[in-house]
Amino acid sequence: MNKELNNLLSTNDKVQKILEDCPYSVLNLIEVIKFKKNEFYLRKGTISPYVYILVDGLVEIFIENINGRKIVLDIYKPGNFIGEHEIVNKNPFSVSVQSKSEICLLRISRKDFLKWLDLDRNINNRLLSSLCEQIYRLSNLTEVYSLFSTKEQVCFILLKLKSSTGVIERNQILAGVSSSSRSVDRILRDLKEKKIISNINGLIRVLDKKELKKYKEE
Repeated sequence: MNKELNNLLSTNDKVQKILEDCPYSVLNLIEVIKFKKNEFYLRKGTISPYVYILVDGLVEIFIENINGRKIVLDIYKPGNFIGEHEIVNKNPFSVSVQSKSEICLLRISRKDFLKWLDLDRNINNRLLSSLCEQIYRLSNLTEVYSLFSTKEQVCFILLKLKSSTGVIERNQILAGVSSSSRSVDRILRDLKEKKIISNINGLIRVLDKKELKKYKEE
């Protein structure tokens, strides 16, 4: 086992739980790799020979519309798998993946990951749980994008912010809405004029969640 992986096993509870039943023969095949913000990038349509497990940091899962605008589908956190959907049948990535911060990953080849699945019930259960959770979240997101208006999508994002401390950047809202920036800006202007949100230097804060809920339903 390499030194970096041994250090993670000694200090990181999440890594310990993921690898608790991993056979030693597989542990020796797992690499620890690190990337800076935006440095780790897997493009939609490409095929990766590896599966990754996020240990530290945040990773953005997104697609781009026909105009090249990024639409964020999910933000992966430590414990999430990357590339597990595509690995069994060697499918190309259906989304793009990019590090949103400095990240640390476990990396293992397709062949060795499939071997690991054969030998370790714990990793099978974790993988199944992860896949079910992703399907559930993406099903909800599909409903938002296909059935909700621009106003409802913007309000949906804002309502998820913490009441007192939550702030969000305009660009983050744009990335989470399947509409044009002009339409989103029109909604944000209206919300600001009604004193439902504040918008200071591009940082948006919800001032009145009750009114925001009413606005969403109008």
